[in-house]
Amino acid sequence: MGSIANLSQVIFKMSSGDLANEVNLKPEAWRILTQINGARTVADIAKNIGMDENTAINVADSLFKAHILEVAPGSVMPGSETVDAPFFDSVTKELARAMGPLASIIVEDEISALGESMDNFPRDRLADLIEAVSESIKDNTKRVNFQRVMLEAIRKL
Repeated sequence: MGSIANLSQVIFKMSSGDLANEVNLKPEAWRILTQINGARTVADIAKNIGMDENTAINVADSLFKAHILEVAPGSVMPGSETVDAPFFDSVTKELARAMGPLASIIVEDEISALGESMDNFPRDRLADLIEAVSESIKDNTKRVNFQRVMLEAIRKL
């Protein structure tokens, strides 16, 4: 995770996973949890409940590390690099070479399935995207070639 001070602009949502361990929460954590909606930033929540922003950041960080919260789709953790539109153009172009005109739809669908958007796609999720898109290519030789070209493109980022 990036600098904790930058968490003020992160948007969290409740974790979709099961909690494996017993959880004991302080009143401040409960106050934060009641405001988590996948749309408000930590700074917004702190302001809404009259909590010091640094306290809210520390509580949110603890809840995130405990897997009670996760980053909401469209929000990026501080320090996370994102990928710009020209990269997606090259993914679509290479996929079209392998399988034709449905490439752009497949790329958009897979980005959406990952809970992300082209406008704010985290670089550290590129491997997941390329793997998911690759599964659409039935021809093994074309699939391997697509993955090779995409690996080179990722390395150049």
